[in-house]
Amino acid sequence: MSQSSFDTLYARLQKYMDILTNSTTFYNTVMSTSTDFAKGRVEQAKFQASMNFEPQFKSLFATDDLISAVLVVVQGRVVYSYRDFVSVTNDLKQDPVIINTVNTPDMHWFSNQNSPFGLFEGRYTVITKNIYDILGNNPMDSICQLVILIPQSKVTEMLNTHLRFADSIIRVTDKNNHIVVSNEGDPQENEGFFQRLSQQTLMDPYASHTEFVDDYLVLNSYSNTTHWHTVQLSPSKYVTKASSAIIVFTTFLVIGLLIFMFLFSFFISKEIILPIKRLAFAMKKVGEKNITIEVAHASGNEIAEITNDFNQMVKRIDTLFKLTIEIEGKKRKSEIEMLKYQINPHFLYNTINSIRFSAMNHKDEVTAHMLVTLSRLLRNTLSHTGNDIPLELEIQNIKDYILLQQLRYSNKLNVDYSIQEDTEHLLVPHMILQPIVENSILHGISHRLNLGEFASIMISSYIVDSNIHIVSIYDNGVGIAASILSSILDQHHPPMVSDTLHIGLLNIHKRIRLLYGEPYGIELESVQGEYCCVKLILPILKETEKNNDQNHYSRR
Repeated sequence: MSQSSFDTLYARLQKYMDILTNSTTFYNTVMSTSTDFAKGRVEQAKFQASMNFEPQFKSLFATDDLISAVLVVVQGRVVYSYRDFVSVTNDLKQDPVIINTVNTPDMHWFSNQNSPFGLFEGRYTVITKNIYDILGNNPMDSICQLVILIPQSKVTEMLNTHLRFADSIIRVTDKNNHIVVSNEGDPQENEGFFQRLSQQTLMDPYASHTEFVDDYLVLNSYSNTTHWHTVQLSPSKYVTKASSAIIVFTTFLVIGLLIFMFLFSFFISKEIILPIKRLAFAMKKVGEKNITIEVAHASGNEIAEITNDFNQMVKRIDTLFKLTIEIEGKKRKSEIEMLKYQINPHFLYNTINSIRFSAMNHKDEVTAHMLVTLSRLLRNTLSHTGNDIPLELEIQNIKDYILLQQLRYSNKLNVDYSIQEDTEHLLVPHMILQPIVENSILHGISHRLNLGEFASIMISSYIVDSNIHIVSIYDNGVGIAASILSSILDQHHPPMVSDTLHIGLLNIHKRIRLLYGEPYGIELESVQGEYCCVKLILPILKETEKNNDQNHYSRR
């Protein structure tokens, strides 16, 4: 049941009263009139109220056709009446409406008032509000009452717009269960039923709901704006009559539909249902990667065309699947080879430079030692054609490379190894450690080594969570700034660092992703000025067989 019309009216009246009570002119006029009454100057009070209130009230109520009259009552006397003049000699102190308004800040509604105050002809809804001395020193003292009269016919018209059925009764009550408005001729006639209703209902009074009580359909609603309850009583005969027609119609409709559905399903099951089941079974098998299945053709209808198209689609998928595997294999191999050959020239270039620096500072025996080590390192590097190599062989290769660097830096470079025994035979990408160690030396600890200071690298290998193989390279060099650490592996937004550092780490990261996919790759940890740690996140791989110069591995 909609509350919007009464919520709007309530807000409008509340706004009128707020405007008046917050007006200095209104307040001063009421206080002055009250003083005149106390001193017996009745005519002066009447004149002053008329002169000061008339312009203000016209500006508020001139366009509001719903309101018939507005009264200002001071000390039980009417000092001003807008639209319907009422003499100030009328004393309303004993009138129930005025009595019930005193000593309460709430807006009061009195519905179906016949000839209110004995001054107005006809039935009205009377709205009153007690006004307090909020601008003075005694804010709890009442200075006047505002009284608004609305014809009952207009209020009843607003109520009737909410009627669901004819002969319905609508009653709106406030939070104190006083009747605000209703369309009843005499509310006392139905008071007994409403009292029983409040005792029988178990519903939440602050929620809208519908229920049957005695022979009535009761519709309840609650307004969060006015905090009023609206109850509409509708004779259940209307609901019963409508429900009976609906039930009969629905029963015949359901029976007819059931018969039609039975005949329809019986007629088409053989021609449609069974072929569709066969097609669905075939689709399930294709979803299980069985792309060699073929569905038998149905009889000559649309299902047969779908079946034929499905068989052709499966054949095309099979062909495209094989072609995709072939293309992806070639692409992956090409990218891996490209990345390997992109890394190897850096290694050779830096190693030859190391030999040149050593030859300049040492005698031929040292150079010869370096050349032997380089020869073994190149042989181990170039003779391996596969992508993966046991970790122990990769460690041996990196030891040869580190030996060359130690000779170059006069043994100022210290390298420690912490390799778990159960990781020595695990497979890792070939030539995966050398570029990282090279970066550690060139970009991490070379400054300290060139100054003749000692520097160290720690190479570790261990297993995490029983299915992740981690190889870490730690150095105590200059580290990487936090501002560029997170973007050093971003190929789209490269950081402002050395190209060899960025490209080398990024290529290794891409190489691992191409070989094994996510979540494998590189993780970086660093504190600028203290250390840098590069972690290779790898799967646990074991060699199982070799075939056609390609290694095949199983993951544990």
